[in-house]
Amino acid sequence: MLDVAIDAAKAAGELALKYFKSQPKVSYKPDNSPVTRADIEAEKLIRKIITKNFPNHGIIGEELPPVNPKARYQWVIDPIDGTRDFIRKIPYWAIFVALMDNRKPIISAINFPAIGTTITAQKNKGTFINDKKTIVSKTKKLQDAYISYGSLKRFLEKDKEKNLERLVRITSAPRSYANLGFIYFLEGKVDILVESVGAIYDFVAPALAVEEAGGKFTDFNGTYSFNSGNGVFTNNLLHSQVIKLLNSK
Repeated sequence: MLDVAIDAAKAAGELALKYFKSQPKVSYKPDNSPVTRADIEAEKLIRKIITKNFPNHGIIGEELPPVNPKARYQWVIDPIDGTRDFIRKIPYWAIFVALMDNRKPIISAINFPAIGTTITAQKNKGTFINDKKTIVSKTKKLQDAYISYGSLKRFLEKDKEKNLERLVRITSAPRSYANLGFIYFLEGKVDILVESVGAIYDFVAPALAVEEAGGKFTDFNGTYSFNSGNGVFTNNLLHSQVIKLLNSK
């Protein structure tokens, strides 16, 4: 199953990279988020590869309807995470392919085709960046921590800007690295990632990669959930401090 996840993420990456080098036509969903032909075609290809190998498995994807929703195994797909960057020719977009067993992540494959980086993780077997095992940072104090956060506009839209401000004021170096921040986090260069908006396909693959690298994922309330609409990734040592600040008045 890990091999299939990697194959699917890499095949979709090759396909999407061809569109990335051209200028894909952009359309917009009802929530005003962009989608391109590359998003759709990449998800179709991933689904084809999964279905060929595991026809009875379920599939949850960003762009197409779910398949076999009652199946024990559920594949979770974000064909292009970072479509806005993809459109703008910023190379830090990624393909997320993950597998859940009874709603718990067991496999993750994340491919950054434009920069030649692939992240893989398997339950109880660690996280690897281009086949080299990686672990998160050992930073213990918020004052020393580097934090990467999602779009400030999204925090404003969700009335979460004051929560973010509390973290920004106390941490050492707040930045918005977008998806590059995720790589930095797994390499131990960034200690905290905070996303105010996201769906199940935004969180499952990164969550397992983070956990297997020694980190921790929850929503803003400290609950292990992929459906809360937000997410917090830390090196685990800082998690309770971050959650406390996110919920302080």
